[in-house]
Amino acid sequence: MQVDWAGTTIPYYDRVTGEAYNAYLFAAVLPCSCYTYVEACDDMKTTNCLLCHVYAYEYFGGVTRLLIPDNLKTDVVKNTRYETILIKKLFRNNFFEIIRLRRPDIFRVLAEMAEYYETAIVPARVRAPQDKSLAEGTVRFATTWIIAALRNQKFFSIDEVNAAVKEKLGELNKTPFKKREGCRLSAYKDEEQAFMKPLPLTPFEPAVWSSAKVPLDYLISDGKNKYSVPFDLIGEQVDIRLTKTAVEVFFHGSRVASHPRLAVIRREPMI
Repeated sequence: MQVDWAGTTIPYYDRVTGEAYNAYLFAAVLPCSCYTYVEACDDMKTTNCLLCHVYAYEYFGGVTRLLIPDNLKTDVVKNTRYETILIKKLFRNNFFEIIRLRRPDIFRVLAEMAEYYETAIVPARVRAPQDKSLAEGTVRFATTWIIAALRNQKFFSIDEVNAAVKEKLGELNKTPFKKREGCRLSAYKDEEQAFMKPLPLTPFEPAVWSSAKVPLDYLISDGKNKYSVPFDLIGEQVDIRLTKTAVEVFFHGSRVASHPRLAVIRREPMI
């Protein structure tokens, strides 16, 4: 499976204030049939990026043995040329070792996803679009097909954007090929579906890991809200695991606190 983000966004607006936001399009494509999955997200951060992979596998109804992502800033943070050369010489371009060294938090969640789906991650090389040419071409085509088709519609939530994207995606996958028989959907069913690995019983839940020192008020933050931890951990370094729905705190490998993650900002901390 080859994946990439579209360079063009779809705007949507707050119903009350009229403030404009951007919806970013994630595209995944299977190389033989060109069967495509597209998802709109409110940002391109690690959690949304990994969730899009999960949704793509569910849409395809199976898991691929290889995943070829772009050299995304989501996954790979820029480094100096000198440091990059040292890393390449030391690890011989081993993707996971590079991520382990430069961003241990991202390495941890990428490794979790790869292990969960038993798939190998082979990122495209920098400035080597031929490594994922189908994804590049599909993103351009999806940009024309979906974004241009929706340019005159006004959306008021990311859910509305995704509903419209889903409708256009169905049309895209059922549109007949110009130079071969069938369409993307029929080609997938005839040529690729039998080679997909089965989905696990439950989908992978992406999590973002970070570390923090517990302050005097024994509250840790997810960036929006604060959550309590045991008071006797004041001054200690803890590991924080954030998912879409939960905040978990670990100390020396043991979970010491768990809270439902709030989607909106509130003044009072979660106790």
